[in-house]
Amino acid sequence: MSSSRGADRAAADLTGDELVGSMPAALTDVLPLVPWRLDLLHALDLPVRQVPLDELSWQFVLPLWQLDGDRFQVSPYDVAADPVRYAAHYERVMDWDLDYPIHLVEYRGRLVVLDGNHRLLKASFLRRRWVEAHVLTEADLESIRRW
Repeated sequence: MSSSRGADRAAADLTGDELVGSMPAALTDVLPLVPWRLDLLHALDLPVRQVPLDELSWQFVLPLWQLDGDRFQVSPYDVAADPVRYAAHYERVMDWDLDYPIHLVEYRGRLVVLDGNHRLLKASFLRRRWVEAHVLTEADLESIRRW
């Protein structure tokens, strides 16, 4: 995985409702707003499939990441355009092991990243045409619900 996983995680803890309430419309319009647990996600036994990057690259413009403890400030595109300014994110991107598949779910007619945006950006940096992924069904997503 990554040695710099916590480099951009300085924001205060929020409840699920507070987190969703603080999200910009650019995210609430495209992400499934289901609170889920990362440990349960990683415990799922799902097949791996190759997904073309061009099916996922629309997400590079979304403000997914923190900056100086403020959520939803930095997009993968921002990191690609200015890796010096966003050095913590760039380091995290480059540290990830692409042998570890990302997790996707189909939502509103397209695949959305649940876990793996830094790996997705690294695959793009390396000019890969596809990325290995676990694709969750709605039932899988329901099985990892936080409550």
